[in-house]
Amino acid sequence: MVKKIVLGIIIFAVLIVAYNLIIQIMGGIKSGERLSSAADAVYKLEIKNKELKNKLAQIQSPEFLEEEIRNKLGFAKKGETIVVIPEEKIKSVLGTNSSLEVRLPNWLGWLKVFLK
Repeated sequence: MVKKIVLGIIIFAVLIVAYNLIIQIMGGIKSGERLSSAADAVYKLEIKNKELKNKLAQIQSPEFLEEEIRNKLGFAKKGETIVVIPEEKIKSVLGTNSSLEVRLPNWLGWLKVFLK
């Protein structure tokens, strides 16, 4: 009788230890999955960061600044002449009659005027 009680206590202790071990293993697996997803997120953010740094370098280049100044502000270098195409001419060439403002780059506007 005493042997059965001792055997029952030992089995009960083994079951408790096994249960705790299984819980810890499951927690470790979940932690590994969280770490993996965090690593993926970091990798994606690093790629986006590199793309943004490349875009920033491109935007800060003198060529980009000159192009933006010419196209958006209408400035010209010394000796150049600025030609403004009337909006009615742009609308007739493009075939649009809507009230939407169409802002084309200068070179595209001239291309449409001469190749129509």
